[in-house]
Amino acid sequence: MSSLSESTLALLLDARERHTDGQLHEAEAAYRRVLALDPRQADAWLGLGMLARQSGARAAAIELLGRAVALAPHQGEFRMQLAWACQEHGRMADAAAHWQLACSLRADDPVCHESLGIALQALGRSDEALLAYQNAASLQSSLSLRAKQATLISPIVSSLEQIDSERARMRAALDAVDQAGLARVEDPIAAGLWTNFYLAYHGLCNRELQVATATMYRRICPSLGFVAAHCDEPRRPGRLRVGLISQFFHNHSIGRTSRGLFAQINRAEFELTALFIPPMIDDSYSRFILQHAEHHLVLSSDLDTARREIAALGLDVLFYQDIGMAPFSYFLAFARLAPVQCVSFGHPDTTGIDTIDTWISNDLYEPAGAEAHYSERLFRLHGLGTLAYYYRPEPAPLAKTRADFGLAADQHLYICPQNLFKLHPDMDAVFGAILRADPDARILLVQARSGHWNSLLKRRLASALPDVHERISLLPRMATSDYVALIGLCDVMLDTLHFNGMNTSLEAFSVGTPVVTLAGAFQRGRHTQAMYRRMGIDDAIAENTGDYVHRALALACDPELRAALSARILAGNGVLFEDPAVIAEFERCFRTLVADWAAGRAMEDLD
Repeated sequence: MSSLSESTLALLLDARERHTDGQLHEAEAAYRRVLALDPRQADAWLGLGMLARQSGARAAAIELLGRAVALAPHQGEFRMQLAWACQEHGRMADAAAHWQLACSLRADDPVCHESLGIALQALGRSDEALLAYQNAASLQSSLSLRAKQATLISPIVSSLEQIDSERARMRAALDAVDQAGLARVEDPIAAGLWTNFYLAYHGLCNRELQVATATMYRRICPSLGFVAAHCDEPRRPGRLRVGLISQFFHNHSIGRTSRGLFAQINRAEFELTALFIPPMIDDSYSRFILQHAEHHLVLSSDLDTARREIAALGLDVLFYQDIGMAPFSYFLAFARLAPVQCVSFGHPDTTGIDTIDTWISNDLYEPAGAEAHYSERLFRLHGLGTLAYYYRPEPAPLAKTRADFGLAADQHLYICPQNLFKLHPDMDAVFGAILRADPDARILLVQARSGHWNSLLKRRLASALPDVHERISLLPRMATSDYVALIGLCDVMLDTLHFNGMNTSLEAFSVGTPVVTLAGAFQRGRHTQAMYRRMGIDDAIAENTGDYVHRALALACDPELRAALSARILAGNGVLFEDPAVIAEFERCFRTLVADWAAGRAMEDLD
């Protein structure tokens, strides 16, 4: 600052003062006057970038802060601001790179190391994330750091042994957090705390770990225990007030499975509100929900404010479309915001949270003894192929051929188009058996958004299947219409073990592509078999992994067998789409849950 002219220095000091005082428009104007005098003033670019971050202009923040960093590459604070901006914009690889540089510039700053861990964890670079958290803890330990280490789970695992090792480390880390006597966490979102999202893909019962995690969070975050006043009062007369809540009410699996309920529920009996967790994405799905929901509310991005906004609605039922996919809805679920709080298959795993009363499932999905899998009360809907009023996918607007996707016409194409974290190591042996038995086979996967995930899976497949892994292709991500067209061009879809497809199976059935499936031990591994049973078809439901391989090979290699099954699927799939029984069953569920709550409250009053 000593090299600045007196007038430029005065302007810069004025801009900073206005910025500190919250005079944001005046501060922006002052920063721009500085740059008009001297465009190489990194401090002014920093100020503009920080203002853009504050206003939510994420792309602009990255561009402005990038200019500041280019002019002052050795300023650690500048690098941290740019890293935060990239993180907020979802550019985690860029954020991680900037945090690594920030750590080299500010080696003694625990915030840099912890923030690096957060970015690396989001990228699935779990070993590096753990090291970053340990480096941060060596500088300044905290409960949030211990919680992050306890909930650090890899999205792409190399083996069954890694699954066992990570779960054992998690149990030990949860115990350590419970024993820690450190300052409590005021805001879990600001602290960057996580859910146990990837546990659901281990093929194991997660109730114990989910309950232990929720118990830990209750202990370290006392603010989670918010209770809406109306939950302790008699129910207001009138229609049942039901709120559906998610961060994913857009072109996402949640948007596709939720929108029908908004459009079809009986308005004479139910008053339905759509609760959008920001950031709200404007697309045809979110607009459909806005059009059909009786009320809607875009919640504050501040957790405490959002709790109070929902409490003010006086809902009878708060129905989480997913818990565990994103931190905000997960931590919101710890509050008592409605007398009845429930969740369903959006992320099909128990939550472990004691304020989530009911897990809504389906009798065709659940094995015997399924109650033991849930911390919530299990409520079974009856006889449904899917738990969504699902609109039939639109046909592709243009006819596609295999050549359009760079695929050979004479190959047997087996598609497994799930997110890569669904590919349990048990799938590797299935892929290998198919490829070895069918020399014309090619297995098609779809790339993850994270290049690191793609590399981890390729490495695992090369190690497990050294002789055939080159016939497994990772295709680029594509538009939904192209994706459905590609499914229709394949001979057979391979359903993932332990955690089946939901939207993908419905998309396959809409174009008649057979899906080979193996019913798993938990609800999340039994979706596709329920769809088949609803259609009265059992030809592609395997008894074991050997039978799975046999049925997949038979369908791919025998055109007549495949055509016959495809015709039956096309003739019978109407029961899966726009099924009014889905709406009737959810209405029955809501009535029952509210009546049970009212009866229980009456008994408490008698006591």
